[in-house]
Amino acid sequence: MQPDPAQPRAELTLRPPDPIRVGAGTAFHLGGTLDAPAPPGSVRLRLGSGVREVDAHSMPPERSYGAGTLWWSLVEVPAGTAPAAPDVALEVAVDGGVEELALGRVELVAGEDGQPEPAPEPEVGRGPLIAICMATFEPAPDRLSVQLDSIRAQSWESWICVISDDCSSPQAFAELERQVGDDPRFVVSRSPERLGFLRNFERALCMAPRAAGLISLADQDDRWHPDKLDALATALLAAPGSLLAYSDVRIAGGDGTVLSDTYFFERRNNPDSMASMLITNNVTGAASLFRRELLETALPFPPGGTGQELYHDHWLALCAMATGPLTYLDRPTHDYVRHDESVTVTEAEGHWVAPPGGRLGVAGLRLRRAARRLRLASRSPGWRTAYIGRYLLIRQLGTILLLRIGRERIHPRHLADIDRLLAAERSPRAAAWLLARSFRPWIGRNDTLARERAVFGGILWRKLAGRRGRA
Repeated sequence: MQPDPAQPRAELTLRPPDPIRVGAGTAFHLGGTLDAPAPPGSVRLRLGSGVREVDAHSMPPERSYGAGTLWWSLVEVPAGTAPAAPDVALEVAVDGGVEELALGRVELVAGEDGQPEPAPEPEVGRGPLIAICMATFEPAPDRLSVQLDSIRAQSWESWICVISDDCSSPQAFAELERQVGDDPRFVVSRSPERLGFLRNFERALCMAPRAAGLISLADQDDRWHPDKLDALATALLAAPGSLLAYSDVRIAGGDGTVLSDTYFFERRNNPDSMASMLITNNVTGAASLFRRELLETALPFPPGGTGQELYHDHWLALCAMATGPLTYLDRPTHDYVRHDESVTVTEAEGHWVAPPGGRLGVAGLRLRRAARRLRLASRSPGWRTAYIGRYLLIRQLGTILLLRIGRERIHPRHLADIDRLLAAERSPRAAAWLLARSFRPWIGRNDTLARERAVFGGILWRKLAGRRGRA
């Protein structure tokens, strides 16, 4: 039976890919398409018994410059919300009446639901216990062996390594167990279903023993320097107001060749700016060590779903920075191995570049970066992608920081940055501040690679597209 063209129709296409973990405050985006016989007077989103105006409607779809059918809204879930499966619907005002369009349900589950129990406290060496939380999936045996051996060689004696395997094949998991062997300092747990790297790291963090006051993250294919834990723990313990310490990283290719002696070959490190950290992450998870108290804010991880990948280390750094300074150790503590199967390489979809060699290499890198920006600026869907994928993620993460930490506990300078970014699409003054930040590389402050320009372009697209849609 053909749908009646005189009746509005809606579909939910923008939503978190996972059940949404609640308990701590969180926020997620819902959105999709809306076809109506006439421009609607208003569009309201109903989630369970709560109803609110959507953030945008009548927006142009991908590759369209005319009036379109997209809508979206950021849904805030306050702390203490109980698990549920509320219905989702749109209330659309058309032709003097209101049509309710059912869109299905979203699943809200308890933050700890389905997570493994923490590992028991081990009998280890002297000093504060460090839990090394490793996430694995189909690890290459030779690279895994190098990583495990580098952990065993740590000069810091008091550690335990908990490994959450993301439902690898039976052969790969058997090899993981074989390499761990009967070493009591390693605890291995296999997820019953495929989670993806973000949720697998969350699962690994839940496995950390309660007695571990310090926590480190580990990839399956890096190579740690022998004093990595010692150097980071010493730096963090010497900074009582800091929740997280991180170091520089040496970048190596899959064959072990050193590509760069620093992670910051393309941009400047900046551990002090919340605006810069929200726009682009400076903290590599495997190069960081943090106090257990950070998990009280960071867990559960926010839901994804805007189209740009959410990274665990980015969220942990934001939570740590909101209430105290980050501690930076200006030296590499491990080799960050980049190969074709790396998550950071595959997620970059061709945009990741190797460290340049010599002045010609640096000049070529800058030219390629400028060409990418020109390609983005030359087409409207590129700005739409920047808005949906990047700005909506910034807005979501900033909102969750306010929900979980509270305005009174966030450092005033960082709170001002969050407020300006959240206001950038409705305040000309905040938008001008965002655009002005994109010129910071001209004075050597290139910690964001001028990605403010893409965010500003996305906001500009949203304004112009909204006017066309209303027309």
